[in-house]
Amino acid sequence: MKGTIGSFDGLQADEPYPGLERRTFDSTGATVNQYRFQPGARFPLHRHPQEQITLIQEGEVEMTIEGDVTMLAAGQWSVVGPDVEHGIQAGPNGASILAIVVPRRAAVGAYTVVE
Repeated sequence: MKGTIGSFDGLQADEPYPGLERRTFDSTGATVNQYRFQPGARFPLHRHPQEQITLIQEGEVEMTIEGDVTMLAAGQWSVVGPDVEHGIQAGPNGASILAIVVPRRAAVGAYTVVE
């Protein structure tokens, strides 16, 4: 593959949980997800066999990693290792994040919810 160019706005969105919009694409080695959270919306505690890098683009989120809760704001990031329980909830003004999953997932939604 020589290269690919695209736009999140050109991707079809789904709503995996109430108030949470997701747009996803895969590269050869990673799955890249853009999430837009309405105020207070959340992605429940879950785990998956891949590493996840989360970049906060707008707003604030409450990131839970193995029971530890941290507030993250635009410009901050987190790295969660494989099979580590984690979840995220938007602050009162909503949020936008990028979640990069490495290696790529076999299918969208290939994770185990633990709550």
